[in-house]
Amino acid sequence: MHADRIPIADALYGKALELVHQHRAASVALLERHLGIGLDMAEALLQRMARETTAVRRVPSGLYLYTHGPIGEELAALHGFAHAILAALASDSVAVADLRAAAGRYGLPVPHQAAPTRPPRRR
Repeated sequence: MHADRIPIADALYGKALELVHQHRAASVALLERHLGIGLDMAEALLQRMARETTAVRRVPSGLYLYTHGPIGEELAALHGFAHAILAALASDSVAVADLRAAAGRYGLPVPHQAAPTRPPRRR
């Protein structure tokens, strides 16, 4: 049975989210232990948190990371900016001005454009 197919009651999800914030950690074991639920349900709850909030992120290893606060906000901004870049690449229309505008939309610092440099003169 896949974790994403298990219906999750909102009350249980609320308890799980509160628990993750309280412990400032996101793990299957934490939810299993404190909520008395099984592995599949704990995994499904964390997957939902990763989809619906910025407090939890799933890392490539399959583990979950608690990212609430400034770190979560920065990750959300970087994630949004990355999607904007990928969309531009997919449409084959990458323009520097558009990338700068996307960075600004996501609250990322936009460096000033450096003046072009001339190659040194040969004597």
